[in-house]
Amino acid sequence: KLNDKNFTFYKLNITDKNKISEVFKKEKPDTILHLAAQAGVRYSLINPDQYIESNIIGFFNIIDQCRLLGIKNFYYASSSSVYGNNNRYPFEEVDRVDKPLNLYSVSKKSNEEMAYAYSNLYDIKCTGLRFFTVYGPWGRPDMAYFKFVKNIIFDKQIEVYGNGKMKRDFTYIDDVVDSVTCLIERSNFQVSKYEKNNIL
Repeated sequence: KLNDKNFTFYKLNITDKNKISEVFKKEKPDTILHLAAQAGVRYSLINPDQYIESNIIGFFNIIDQCRLLGIKNFYYASSSSVYGNNNRYPFEEVDRVDKPLNLYSVSKKSNEEMAYAYSNLYDIKCTGLRFFTVYGPWGRPDMAYFKFVKNIIFDKQIEVYGNGKMKRDFTYIDDVVDSVTCLIERSNFQVSKYEKNNIL
């Protein structure tokens, strides 16, 4: 809650390394849950710079604070998009993810690789959260279910990709919150220093 005495809100850009450093030094966290990113596959085709800045430079600025301040628990948003051209279903965490189909998935795969390196180099528990199209209140307006409903309300044509043959997993936001909370609460029992979890 915004009025909780244990909650402090900072509005800043994660690509601003100096500002990020100031906040970390002031707050001295022992666990990081990093969910800030530029999301969306289609937008990465239009504005790729945003993905490099937010998802790679911004990610580095956050995870590097773990190294600098000795923070040992780091959780971060990855994506089901890392599975790329994998045609084996359902996806499993042990599947290969070396065939990305767009810059968004490349940026998320780079996060996982960076986390793996930091985990081994600096003894940080890094946990990647591979989200599968999270939906719910306050969702992104560019997502299909918002666009479909809006067009139905205004009696407009619905744009369908892939000749209507595409399938996709969706995960409700409350289930995501429950899953992530459980993962963080059991961090003391985490055996591996580096994990990836499908959140769906």
